[in-house]
Amino acid sequence: MILRPALRLLAACLLLLAAPALARDLTPAEQAGLQARIDSFEAAFEQGDIDAVFTVIPPGILATTAETYEITEAQVLSAMKEALTEAMKSAAIEEYRIDLASATVGETAAGRVYVLIPTTAYIRLDGQDETRRSDTVTLAFQDDDAWYLVRIDDVQQVGILETTYPDFEGVDFSEGGTTQGTE
Repeated sequence: MILRPALRLLAACLLLLAAPALARDLTPAEQAGLQARIDSFEAAFEQGDIDAVFTVIPPGILATTAETYEITEAQVLSAMKEALTEAMKSAAIEEYRIDLASATVGETAAGRVYVLIPTTAYIRLDGQDETRRSDTVTLAFQDDDAWYLVRIDDVQQVGILETTYPDFEGVDFSEGGTTQGTE
C-alpha cells in the first residue's frame, strides 16, 4: 500500500517531464520585438502593401510549402499574393485587431517561445449590408531572432508548421479555430 502513492508521484513527474514547458512571460526585448512586428504588419495591411504583409511568413514554412508542391518559394509567394488580391476584390476588411495584451505565452518542449494572440477581423462582403466578425488566434514565434506570424485556424497550415518546426508537435492549437458572427 505504501508503494501505490510513490508510483502515483512517479507517474505525475513523468507526465510533467513529457509535457511542453509551462507558460512564461515575454522578456521586455521579446515583447518590444513582437509588438514592432505586429505594428509593421498592421500598417502594411492598412496600406495595402501586399509584399510587406507576406514578410510575416516564416522562411521555413515557405521552403516546406515550396518543397511539398514542387515549386519555388517565389511561386508560393506569388500564388498567395494572387489569392489575397482576388479575395480582397469581393470583401473589405473594416477592422483588424491583433490583441497582444490578451495573448498566452508558452514554450515548446525544445524551449522555443511562442505566443497565441487573439485576432479579430470585421469583414464586409460585397453586396451585403452586415459586417461579419471572424475571431481566430494567431501564432507568433521567433526563428533566427525574427518574429513571425502564422495562422493556426487551418489544419493544413498546422501540419506544415509541425513538419517545418517539429518542436510544435504536441502544442495544443485547439483554440486556434475560427468563429464567425455578424455585427
